[in-house]
This record gives sequence, structure tokens and C-alpha cells, in this order.
Amino acid sequence: MTQDEEHTCCGGGGEPAPGLSRRAMLRATALGAGAMTVGGVLLPGVAHAAPAIYNPFGAYPITDTWAGHLARGSLGGIDFGMGVGTPLPACGAGTIQNIPYNGSGGHTVTIHHGEGYRSQYMHLSQFLLGNGASVGAGTIVGRSGGAAGADGSGSSTGPHVHWHMIDPAGNRISPLVYIGQNPGGQSRQVYEAASNNSWRALPISGSAGAVTGSAVATIALGTTKVVYSLNGGRIYEAASNAGWQNLWTGVQGAQGTALAALNVNGVKHIYNVVDGYVHEAASNNAWRNLNSGISGVGSSSIAAIQLGGVKYVYSIVGGYVHEAHSANAWRNLNTGIPASAVAAITLGTTKIIYTVNGGRIYEAASNAGWQNLWTGISGVSGSTLAATNVNGIKHVYTSAGGYVHEAASNNAWRNLNSGVGGSTVSALAVGGVKLIYAS
Repeated sequence: MTQDEEHTCCGGGGEPAPGLSRRAMLRATALGAGAMTVGGVLLPGVAHAAPAIYNPFGAYPITDTWAGHLARGSLGGIDFGMGVGTPLPACGAGTIQNIPYNGSGGHTVTIHHGEGYRSQYMHLSQFLLGNGASVGAGTIVGRSGGAAGADGSGSSTGPHVHWHMIDPAGNRISPLVYIGQNPGGQSRQVYEAASNNSWRALPISGSAGAVTGSAVATIALGTTKVVYSLNGGRIYEAASNAGWQNLWTGVQGAQGTALAALNVNGVKHIYNVVDGYVHEAASNNAWRNLNSGISGVGSSSIAAIQLGGVKYVYSIVGGYVHEAHSANAWRNLNTGIPASAVAAITLGTTKIIYTVNGGRIYEAASNAGWQNLWTGISGVSGSTLAATNVNGIKHVYTSAGGYVHEAASNNAWRNLNSGVGGSTVSALAVGGVKLIYAS
């Protein structure tokens, strides 16, 4: 049913994409070069570690394995069965290159990651981003296709997406094997650091063992610090007054690294992404996961705030920040702000958004018509971003080079290495003390 991408596809079956020679890729990798331009697409610079990749298709059945592809003469791939038009999240951060009518692979989107690695999705029915667009893990890059004879399906005979990776030498490799060998996007132990102890990172452990997660969100409930972590598609809750005992909330099916939390009049709310939709669960409904109706969302970054009793959710759709709120039945509105990650705070009655775009952090405020202003903070890696308001001073937290950095509005946004290691970050203030949670 899903025969695809034999030797005629993918720019010669596993060779670098059109316009990108193997020699150019290897040379850039060997020299540790910065960004390079290939066919008009600016590719990311070489990283110092294997790029973090996750499986965005874990909720879909595998209809043809890697071994199955090899057995019938393909260079390798994994097919995931899904209906035509299903949103396809990026499996990791990188730069987009679209290849229409790519042989028997049909419409193909290539994500150029760091260190010369690439991922390719085949048989798309629609491209959503332009060549050269920067994406974070979970950003929706296209829509699946594969229906026999449909435009862009190539040789596919049934709806699915084909996924494979290509290493710096131009060899096709299994994404699931790569993830097993490079578990950078997997659950890690959560650490807490506080500004009144010079950001000394302390592991969070309780009677049930260490709190771990591939994403972290936090709220304050009075003087109690509450941490939500995403682990294996399930969301867990741990609180400082329970010795950080990790308890499964019953919310499952979450994908990517998108996780946000909100305290609304003592009711705890969790926001996560399932199949391209933002879901909400609340402690007063036994954490039942509810589809908010906000669709097309990348599973790398969401944010939530409340203002005047109204809950606001910010998400990335097609490379732009969208806003939805509970007072308009969660209708998704495009703010016009490009981004691969988002964080939000309130400052009085003003809503403040922080975004990542091309490794730089920008600030936009509702009382300025969401005008996007560069803060001067650059060098951000990945798609993690957090913000908090401490006594009227705006603080932003990011991850760069494996460490959490802090910048504040009262120091002209100077980016400071906190010394706390981690690739995911959340932040809050309790009693005037700034707290960082990282994993």
C-alpha cells in the first residue's frame, strides 16, 4: 500500500538534496563552519553535539518499517499511516528546504539540522513554510498526503508520511535508531535553582524518585511551588510541599516539548499539544484533557497567561505566534509575529510576548499593537523560552550552549549565563525570589 521513494527519489536516493553537494556538506562539517547558503537556503551552522531529534509521529501506526523498505530495494525509511492533510511537526530545530515533485518521493520537505544532519518527510499534500524558514522542534512544516495519484504523492499508493534522516556523509539513516543513540530530546532530571543562592542548581527528588521530563512548566500556588513535567506523552505533577513526589495527572497523549501551566484563582491549568491541537486540563475537572479547538499548532512551544479572569494561550502556527483566549471560545488569531518559540507575561494590563526568531529574542506588547522589537539578546539555541515578572522587572530565560541564560529589562537585556545547565527551562517568582527549573 505504501510503496515509495525507490532509487529514483530524493535527489538520487539518499544523496544531499538538490543544490547541496556532499563535498560542500562534509567540508562545512569538517571545518566547523558557520552558516552556509545552498540554493538560496541559509543552513544552520555546525553544532558541537548531535542535534536533538524526537519522534513527532509516535501516535500513528507504522505501516512499513525500515527493514521492510530495505527488503524491497529502497534506501530506507519509516512509513506512518495518517489521513491526508495531517499536520507534520518538525522532528527537530533547523532550516526548511522544500523539494516539489521529488521523484517517487513526491513533495518532500527537508529540515537541515546542525552538524550536517537532515530529515526528510515525503509524499506531502502541502508545503506550509518557505525555503530558508527557521523552525523549532514541533513547528508544523507541511501536511501529509500519499493518496494514490494525488498531486505530490509520488509513487505512494496510500495516505501516509515517509520519514528518514541523512547523515553528514550523505547516507540515509533510521530516525528511530538515531534517537536511541542520541537521546538528547528524552526525559532528563529536573533541577531547581534560585537567585538567592546564586543559582545553585539542586536536583528535584522525592519519595517516588527523581522528577524527570522532556519539558517543564511551573506555577506558584500560594507559597507552594508546583512543577509539571512531560514524560513519555504523560504529564506529571510534583509539589514542594509533598517533597516533590511525582504524581501522574491522568493527562496523556502530549507530543513534542510544548507544555504550559497557569494558576487561575487557585485552579491549576495545564496546556499541551496533541495532534496539532492545544489541549487544556484543569484540577477541578480531574485533569480531563480537553481540545481547545486551537489547531495547526507546533508542538515545540506554547505559553499561557491570565488577565482579568481571561485565559490567554500563545502558540506557533505556520511560523507565526497566534493568540487565543477563553473569552472568545479560543478562536485562534494571528498576531503577525514570526517565531519558533514563545513565552508570555503580564505587566499591569499589558500582555507581553517574547519570541525566538533566528536565534534572537524579540519582545512585543499588546499596547503597541504587538510591534516586534529585538531585545538585543542573541545566540539562543533550540526552542526553549521562559519569562517572568518580578516586581515590575521583566526577566527572560533561554538556553544557549547547554546553559540557561537570564536577561532582565533593568540591565538593558544583557544575556547572563546563570551557570545552570539544561536545554529546557521554566521560571517563576515566589516571594520575590526568582526560580529556574531546567532539565
